[in-house]
Amino acid sequence: MTDVFFHSFNAPFWQYFIPDKPKYRQWWDDALRMGLENPTDRTFVVEDTVDGDRIVAFSRWMDDGNLERKWPDMEPEEWDMEVAEAFFGGMEANRHSMMGRRPHWMLELLGVHEDYQKHGIGASLIKWGTDQADTDGLETYLDGSEVGQPYYRRRHAFTGMTADVDIPDRPSYGSYRYKSLVRLPQKTT
Repeated sequence: MTDVFFHSFNAPFWQYFIPDKPKYRQWWDDALRMGLENPTDRTFVVEDTVDGDRIVAFSRWMDDGNLERKWPDMEPEEWDMEVAEAFFGGMEANRHSMMGRRPHWMLELLGVHEDYQKHGIGASLIKWGTDQADTDGLETYLDGSEVGQPYYRRRHAFTGMTADVDIPDRPSYGSYRYKSLVRLPQKTT
């Protein structure tokens, strides 16, 4: 799944913030392992069975969106801590502000390898969670990139509240816009 992350999150922001280097790969390995060990997380992995069972996509859903996200420790000398605190802290602050303590489903992670994008894999992974939320009559929360936001709105009805995650600009990536989005429950038939 770590390899999929580096082949799906490859905008200049990600190359700066979490570059494809061994120590950051280890951090992602640890982060993904934490999610697999968390009993409230639902992690899905998509494999290409024609290509040697290669992992090509993953998602992580939390059925209790009020729980705190867990991430491995970050060594300040290895990370841009201003960006890390703005990114991770901004997502948490937005979720608390937008959702309060209301029960909701949360899409925490979604990655589709660049070679497999635009084939409906990500849509299927998103639909699983939004279907669960609809069945439960609950809202769905996610944080998405500027590129993904129109897709989440148009294809998956994330048309409720929105809030920006304010990330500091850096010369290596310029500016990067991330947004928190809410999807209201849809009627199930």
